[in-house]
Amino acid sequence: MCFSLFETNNFWNNLFKILIVLFIFFSCASPLQKLKNMQFSKDSRKKVLILISEDITNFLEVKNKYEQEIEEGYEFLSLNLEGSHEELGQISNFIQRLNPDLILCIGAVSLSSVAGRIVDKPILFSMVLDYQKFHIQKYNNIAGVSLEIPPEMIFYNFKSIIGDISKVGVISGERYYTKLLQIKQNLQKQDINLVVKKCNTPQNVVRSYESVKDSIQAIWMFPDPEITNEENFLYLAEKTVEDKLSFIVYSENFVKAGGLFSVSPNYSTIGSQLAIMTQQILEDSIQPAQIGVSPIIGTFLTVNKTTLRKLGLNANYGLVDKSFE
Repeated sequence: MCFSLFETNNFWNNLFKILIVLFIFFSCASPLQKLKNMQFSKDSRKKVLILISEDITNFLEVKNKYEQEIEEGYEFLSLNLEGSHEELGQISNFIQRLNPDLILCIGAVSLSSVAGRIVDKPILFSMVLDYQKFHIQKYNNIAGVSLEIPPEMIFYNFKSIIGDISKVGVISGERYYTKLLQIKQNLQKQDINLVVKKCNTPQNVVRSYESVKDSIQAIWMFPDPEITNEENFLYLAEKTVEDKLSFIVYSENFVKAGGLFSVSPNYSTIGSQLAIMTQQILEDSIQPAQIGVSPIIGTFLTVNKTTLRKLGLNANYGLVDKSFE
């Protein structure tokens, strides 16, 4: 009896060690290795592979809402690419072997792993700040939700919540300069004069700000990765308060860090939009090219109360979704 008990304990000890080894292996495995071990079931549910660029709260919010909206009749497999561009060329080959009915890309890294590499399966994307660089219009199998919020909506909400504004400065790199000149024309319909200041490098942001600050009421932080970095944000957050200028940013995280106001995407709504697109493609047989790239339906309005007080401004908090001290 004692020998039998000893053998039983030995078995469980060995099994425990094996499980630990397997856990370590899969925890340390690269995204490509994880993808190789993935497999859909053979039932009749529609198969969706979700590629997430990295483990970011907003990305997961989109994913979770997406799955909740179309849970019945669908099977989901998820792969976190961990923000790495390595092995992206090989990932598409193993996706083809996995044979999903649809691929959902959340973030730019995930989209770059399949755009132009997989052309015979429907692909949806979201949470890609500058999707135009992927030349989506070249591919009939790609559709998605843009992260861009119309500037007209941003300034309409600013006026409704904080007050009238007519002169706004924006600092732009070469890449977005022409686009911002077009936005300048459009904003004239709202009686807003957008002063576009070209800036060739992030190091010149301070000089650009100093040259424009005396002729404006606010600075608009346009999502331009060429010139936007942490150092420039912190400088502008401090100097705009000192100079009594409103600092309009593009994410609630920037508001929390000192910016005055943002109109941000409602990430849960993006998940719902993607779910509807999936049903259109897989249930109604609508082609991705017919759906195209849709604007965001839901937005989120955020204000920093501390910054507001320092500027001597007031806000209509009945229209604000979230505020920070």
